[in-house]
Amino acid sequence: MARDLRALFAVLTTVTYNSCGNIPVLAVTATAAKLNPAGRNTSINFEPKLPAIIIIMNIFIFKAFVLFHMKQIFYLSKQNIELAKAEILSLLKPKEYKELEDLLMAENDLMLKDRLGLTHSVYKFLFRCKEPDLPKKIDEYDWQSLYKENFSVRTDNSKKFSEREVSTMVWKKLKNPKVKLRNAETQIMFFFRDSEAIASVFLYDIDKSQFKRKSHMRPELHPTSLHPSIAKACINITGLFKGTILDPFCGSGGILIEAGLMNFEIIGYDIDGKQLERAEKNLKHYGIKKFHLEKKDATLLKIKTNAIVTDLPYGKSSKAGNLEQLYEKFLFVSHNVTNNMVIIFPDFVDYKNLIKKSKWRIKDKFEIYIHKSLTRIIVKLI
Repeated sequence: MARDLRALFAVLTTVTYNSCGNIPVLAVTATAAKLNPAGRNTSINFEPKLPAIIIIMNIFIFKAFVLFHMKQIFYLSKQNIELAKAEILSLLKPKEYKELEDLLMAENDLMLKDRLGLTHSVYKFLFRCKEPDLPKKIDEYDWQSLYKENFSVRTDNSKKFSEREVSTMVWKKLKNPKVKLRNAETQIMFFFRDSEAIASVFLYDIDKSQFKRKSHMRPELHPTSLHPSIAKACINITGLFKGTILDPFCGSGGILIEAGLMNFEIIGYDIDGKQLERAEKNLKHYGIKKFHLEKKDATLLKIKTNAIVTDLPYGKSSKAGNLEQLYEKFLFVSHNVTNNMVIIFPDFVDYKNLIKKSKWRIKDKFEIYIHKSLTRIIVKLI
């Protein structure tokens, strides 16, 4: 059904006026070759009796739906593939999905361009086959239905076919094709993984502006601050799209910055007033105006929140004193204010035992290597 609707709404719209001459309406011409059993192009012209702005808005919503409600391929960063998969699955909550090395395939109707931290780009899934069967599959596929003005073909990790060979196969299936190697209107990608070929069409790159928000690029830096991509992923594995994110050990505000840019309501606590001053300056630098910062002991939490995302203090740079005692108290009190927490432990503490003493349960965990003396353990608690 969705395929038929996409064919119908390959829409050319023009604003005209109705017979009264004063209300703009839309004249819509749709090419619906796929709907015509005879295989001919069929033009459908009509003049809706609604104001143009209403029609435009409805078509925009419809096209947004059919564009993204499809099986998609997420090309993951190898920085931490397991965490990259987890942030996508936490947001999509798909009934079914397929993992193939650094690719994740799932049905999706969400635009995640500004949301994901550990994904390179997103593609529309076309088909998959064994690598030796690729020429036959390319010959059978209707490439003309995808073609817009010009095209490019890229391959990733093929051991059997060169990019030129694959591009030629597709080129032969198009009418009057024009090749454009950079920024083509139709960007076709073939991934080769585990003896399989996966055909796809490029949808969008994930926004990488977080790389400009690394700790040393902020007005107020802190040496132990999380990489922004990891901070985004930690927020994403809460599975939330709105609500309040609390960081009770907020430091200079690394997690709060990313949550604020995702339009969450953000609250940050810290016992160090200087850290709160740094956090405020950093948040304002990135245009985040709505936030609440407070000098507060994280073991005395009372106000409920949708989720806690926090990187626990550790080492000589913190003023935490007995770390395990602090962690144990925090785990106890935090369960009273939320049922959704992503917490980051240093690897030199027995975090499993600490969690076992609390009411929390581990849903997932991920390791992030920092240097030879430190690995961070990201734990999703429920």
